[in-house]
Amino acid sequence: MQKGGVGKTTTSINLAGALANRGHDVLAVDADPQGGLTLKLGHREQYREGEYALYDVLSEMGQLTLDDLDELIISGDEFDIVPSHLRNFRLEKHLYSEARGVEALKLALDRLTVDYDYVVIDSPPNLGPLADGALLAAENVLFPSHANTIAKDSLEILFDEIDTLEDKFDDVNISTVAAVLNEVGRDGVSSEMQNWFVSTFGEDYVFEIPDWAVVEHAIEYRTSVFAYNPDDAGYSWDADKAEALRDKYDAIAAHVEDLS
Repeated sequence: MQKGGVGKTTTSINLAGALANRGHDVLAVDADPQGGLTLKLGHREQYREGEYALYDVLSEMGQLTLDDLDELIISGDEFDIVPSHLRNFRLEKHLYSEARGVEALKLALDRLTVDYDYVVIDSPPNLGPLADGALLAAENVLFPSHANTIAKDSLEILFDEIDTLEDKFDDVNISTVAAVLNEVGRDGVSSEMQNWFVSTFGEDYVFEIPDWAVVEHAIEYRTSVFAYNPDDAGYSWDADKAEALRDKYDAIAAHVEDLS
């Protein structure tokens, strides 16, 4: 989604948490220079002062190369992450100038020596080398959005970008596999928007995440909703909604499993 504030990072964290909860080894890659996933999981020092960054690996400008993505991995209780870093703001400009810059993330992930069942990539809120690189590396795209008319335009732009990438790279087939509608109010999604999302993705591939405070409370706790402990966090009244929210993300994870 080429727009901030629609729940991309929250979706990434909770999908990674759901897959991990289902017994998978998961790596979450923060490909957004703004570092939302990294910061929300509590790695502020790494984001601001870490010795190495994705910039070092993908640019191959220093001691690290595309073979060294393992060096960036932070082990977590739920899932591992490749954190973002302030230096990654330089990556867009660098990758633009490189012949195979848009392929760098895919190449680095292909060379990982650690074996993961799933890699979840949180991409930046714009179309550029990092977002294109995430599309090429993942080849399966979840579309987090609000249920509004802006989503139509954004999805059309995304489809055009996917067509461009597939035309450029003959061996790539990128699938937009589901929509995740975030912050859905108590009245649900309007029938017009519901019909549009269903016609675009299919009835079974549109997932709605309610506009509940527990979503943010789990982020405050520095975990996905699956590791969130409402009593420990001081929100004991979240228990029932936290369980309901786990069911929502678990359904998305089950769909992702079906893609395999």
